[in-house]
Amino acid sequence: MLTSMNEADVAISADINLASTWASLGRAMGGAVMEASSLTCVSTGVPIAFFNGAFLHSPTLVAEEVVAEAVEFFAGQAVPWLLWVRDSVSPATLEAGRAAGLRDAGGPPAMGLFPITDSSPPPEDLTVEIATSTSAVKDHASVLRDGFGMPQAIVDRLISPRLLDDPSLAVFVGRVAGQPVSCSLLSVTGETAGVYNVATPPPFRGKRYGEAMTSAAIDEGARRGCTSAILQASEAGYPLYRRMGFVDLGRYVQLEGPPSPTGG
Repeated sequence: MLTSMNEADVAISADINLASTWASLGRAMGGAVMEASSLTCVSTGVPIAFFNGAFLHSPTLVAEEVVAEAVEFFAGQAVPWLLWVRDSVSPATLEAGRAAGLRDAGGPPAMGLFPITDSSPPPEDLTVEIATSTSAVKDHASVLRDGFGMPQAIVDRLISPRLLDDPSLAVFVGRVAGQPVSCSLLSVTGETAGVYNVATPPPFRGKRYGEAMTSAAIDEGARRGCTSAILQASEAGYPLYRRMGFVDLGRYVQLEGPPSPTGG
């Protein structure tokens, strides 16, 4: 086991974890997944670009070929999609994507915590559960729906009971007096704990539940041998993660496809 990781190591592990997590979600949804040496493409079938991605998880010397692989894969899927490239990893891939007609669509910051440190105790009224049943997965899904304002049909496809069969994942539900109030998801790759799906519906915000659910995923990752944690921060969550000790690892640049007719 590594005893220490530097920022560059953790940043690379963030790219790998992001690609692997979406591949796990895609397979659980019955979607299409294509994995190449530096690229993972995932089509969930949901007709929203965010839910279909081409993830560059290692530097490449053949940027135009990588972009062409992604374009070809998604041409057969008939869904909008995003190319994800962390801004310092491969500027040439971003240039090739734009030249191919992909359009800039923003992108979240990557953040890392290393080493993993002891977390603060959760609020006294919050009970944290790792889902082991279909009903608990459904509770996670309902909190995710209400926390992010997602349509029920998309949540039903995204959060499948088949996630329980993936040993790299752990699905969390936070409850107060038995009622689901917050959630998170852990995805482990190597020694990296990826934190996803941190959501708290509006009536339950401001009570540290989101922080507690983030810590629960990190702590479980540490129990599984992880030495660092990573996530992609929302604008609202960024200040919280900074307070928890996360540092910036660069920003993901998202380019949206299909290519425009004016692409090169």
